[in-house]
Amino acid sequence: MSARPLVNASESEAEIPQALSIVELILMLLAVAGGTFAAAVVLPLWLPGLAESLLGSEPKAFWYLARTTGVVAYLLLWLTIVYGLVVSNKMARLWNGGPTAVELHQFITWLAVAFGLFHALILMGDKYIKSNLTQIATPFAYAGYEPFWVGLGQVAFYLTLIVAASVYVRKWMGYRAWRTLHYLSFVIYFLLTLHGFFSGTDTKASPVLAMYTLTSVVAYFLLIVRILNAVRTARPTHNAAAKSTSHSAPAR
Repeated sequence: MSARPLVNASESEAEIPQALSIVELILMLLAVAGGTFAAAVVLPLWLPGLAESLLGSEPKAFWYLARTTGVVAYLLLWLTIVYGLVVSNKMARLWNGGPTAVELHQFITWLAVAFGLFHALILMGDKYIKSNLTQIATPFAYAGYEPFWVGLGQVAFYLTLIVAASVYVRKWMGYRAWRTLHYLSFVIYFLLTLHGFFSGTDTKASPVLAMYTLTSVVAYFLLIVRILNAVRTARPTHNAAAKSTSHSAPAR
């Protein structure tokens, strides 16, 4: 007996469950952005004595936070890519079924967006980078520190927002367009890998280099499996259509 597919034809057109409502999502991102802005900009301006006592006259805490949250955001994005490939490869039914898998996939994606937002905004507090909101919000606007590689990360962040938010407009887009848009995820992952590898100051460290290597191998292995499954599924359909055409053709 063949196993039931994770998503059949009728289910593909059904409404996909949303892990967060649009209101919850906006409130979460506003809370992350507001808290980060307050810590990096407002606190040093309003309470310079307190900020200096907590962070020192040349604070490196913002730089350390940016580096740490950047790695976390990258790993979360990798996890959502891997999880999406697992779902599309129909492996998710082995443990929790389709709907739960899709919701968890969405939640991890928005968590990656939140950490990415914190990673970018917290740099406004760093005295070495000296970035402002315009430079952070505009791709390739950094003047001093690796503007090209940082810009790739900025572009990847905006593409991630588009892909993640598409679930809220899926019924207007249509299933095929929405599914096609999700192929951008592989471009996003590639851009973020380049961003982290070439702009990160920890790349030369063995654990970080191992992280980039292992995550890339796993992601692209699952992608190859996904492509092979798609090709294998398409062949029987093509053969069946060819047989049907030959049987229906009038005999000479």
